[in-house]
Amino acid sequence: MLEGLWTRIDRARILARALRSTGSVEIIRPGQLVEFLRGAIRVAPGPHLSVMYHAAAHPDREALVEYTGDGVRRMTWGELDATINRLANALFARGVVGGSPVALMLPNGGEYLIAYQALARLGATAVQIGYRLKPAEIAHILDNAQPRATLVHAEYLAAMTAARAQVGTAGPMIVVGDAHGEPATRGPELAEWDRALAAASPHAPPRSRGGGGDGGGVIVYTSGTTGKSKGAHRNLKTTGLESVADLLVQVGVRANDRHLVVCPLYHSAAPAFVAIMMSLGATIILMSHFDAAGALDIIERERVTCSFMVPTMLVRLTSLPADVLASRDTSSLRWVMSGAAPLPTEAARRFMDRFGPILWNFYGATETGMVTLAGPADHVSRPGTIGRPLFGNEIRLLDDAGHPSGLGEVGELYARNSMLITGYHRNAEATRASQRDGFFSVGDLARRDTDGYYYLESRKHDMVISGGVNIYPREIEDHLHTHPAILDAAVIGVPDPEWGESLRAFVVVRDGHALAEQDVIEYCRAGLADFKRPRKVTFLPELPCNPTGKVLKRELREHG
Repeated sequence: MLEGLWTRIDRARILARALRSTGSVEIIRPGQLVEFLRGAIRVAPGPHLSVMYHAAAHPDREALVEYTGDGVRRMTWGELDATINRLANALFARGVVGGSPVALMLPNGGEYLIAYQALARLGATAVQIGYRLKPAEIAHILDNAQPRATLVHAEYLAAMTAARAQVGTAGPMIVVGDAHGEPATRGPELAEWDRALAAASPHAPPRSRGGGGDGGGVIVYTSGTTGKSKGAHRNLKTTGLESVADLLVQVGVRANDRHLVVCPLYHSAAPAFVAIMMSLGATIILMSHFDAAGALDIIERERVTCSFMVPTMLVRLTSLPADVLASRDTSSLRWVMSGAAPLPTEAARRFMDRFGPILWNFYGATETGMVTLAGPADHVSRPGTIGRPLFGNEIRLLDDAGHPSGLGEVGELYARNSMLITGYHRNAEATRASQRDGFFSVGDLARRDTDGYYYLESRKHDMVISGGVNIYPREIEDHLHTHPAILDAAVIGVPDPEWGESLRAFVVVRDGHALAEQDVIEYCRAGLADFKRPRKVTFLPELPCNPTGKVLKRELREHG
């Protein structure tokens, strides 16, 4: 009992420290408070209410800066709040209520953030779909998630329409961008974003209750060991406030930060950092597609203070010509967070040599949230470390029998915190396989040193992380096996100086057939998302296998 009391006291202390250090607490006038409460009591509860608070406290302050191919769009907190309400009301009018899953297939842009917040106000669940996926991949997600409605950019409307037809998904769609008249020709099920919002109220939507909505949720699809996507389902109320607060204090995050978003918002890490920064009242600066030189231009022009980037992006920044790096003023940068893929020691060193000791690195997963944190000094004194656990995290390293691994020994990393997902959506078997006594594992292997710092060694399964994207070879192998000239195939990850890892395929060609490396690559490009295609193909007379027929991938990794 006393242990639980001290835990609650420590949690309160870290939250109080975060509020003080970030400067996010503001005294607002009674009228502003009334305006905030009037809207807050109408919508679903959750951390998204902070956007309403900032809109009431400082409606004319800049909230969002969006760099698009057509220029720059800026929105204040007041404008952002009203737009979120309009979309929430438009969705509510189309049958979206608490607990309703809604598919999002949108590029990086203001519409993504607006949609995410609007669904949270309704207590609905955002189903995130990568915009690079092919119709068959989208169809699998639609079949699993069963969305009530869809928000899609016009550029991806054809792929989404084909996927919906494959699995019989119905329900309203709101299309962002120029759909070339398609909504007008496809009936009342489709609506254009601008028209839908213009017809909706800018005031908070009515409190909606449905199939269990309580503060909203999100489903992020991540590849499983079988190659089929698994939907990691998280309720937005499982925020891990104590872990986030610890990160805020350690890193020195401020409410007046200007946060540059360069990673895809359909992943889990990028929207998590956006949500954290928006809750503090920071300004969000969106880049539609990452370009290293362009990112430096925006950092200089907007006086960007912070960003989240995957290691591949850090490598691209430091690989720019010396004269380009020297010509940009990046002195406003106070911190850059890396994650979503292993951070190479050399990449960290090069980045800090150029930009200073501002680089942080966290370990976590879609399923676990943020687990550990390593700071600039750690990269120097303990190269390769993923740091120590954030407050509120417990870690176990276990062997295959479930026994604790000894100090310095490698074991499977299991984490427990208040950010864990509720499970894989409609996949109880996968959920059970990943859990042990309330702890969750994504199959990473790690070790711990005498000072409590953790180090990733490899992955228990064959997952490949390329440019911050998790890829499981089985899916590519299954696709290769559909080629009429391929008898057998195996795919592994190999070190890549830019992407962290890239895919290498080993192919056995059927007798009487002939294939070139480019033939295999193009076949994958046609049927899979671009990031899933192998960058190198090796032809073998046969694959090395054990007596039971299992491919010995360790031998393939030793192949020249």
